[in-house]
Amino acid sequence: MNLNNQKGAALVEMAIILPILFLIVFGIFEFGRAMYITNTFNNAAREGARLAAVMPVPISIDAHVRNCIPFDQAGLTITTSTPTPASGDPVTVTVTQPFHTITGLIPMLDGKILKGEATIRYEL
Repeated sequence: MNLNNQKGAALVEMAIILPILFLIVFGIFEFGRAMYITNTFNNAAREGARLAAVMPVPISIDAHVRNCIPFDQAGLTITTSTPTPASGDPVTVTVTQPFHTITGLIPMLDGKILKGEATIRYEL
């Protein structure tokens, strides 16, 4: 067997495996990024719900939740249930935003709505 034939075979094998490897690596990257964003939305919603539950006067929950999110907020939607001022009523804050992939290699994630939600009882 000639050594030149071996080099050609290795090049063909690499050409077959490299796109699959890139898809796996970038897929892990995009899924990890989506999980990070979802976790950040959950934490921001929890902070907003906690603030709404302990403050007796109406305040801007949206601004507080937006301050808890350290990345691009284009398309970000924040909804807050308005509790009646009775102890024990739930306050729910929901944060949603469409997810846009960076690489574009995982089309099933592009445009998916990521959501974070928290519910806390209103305190007097």
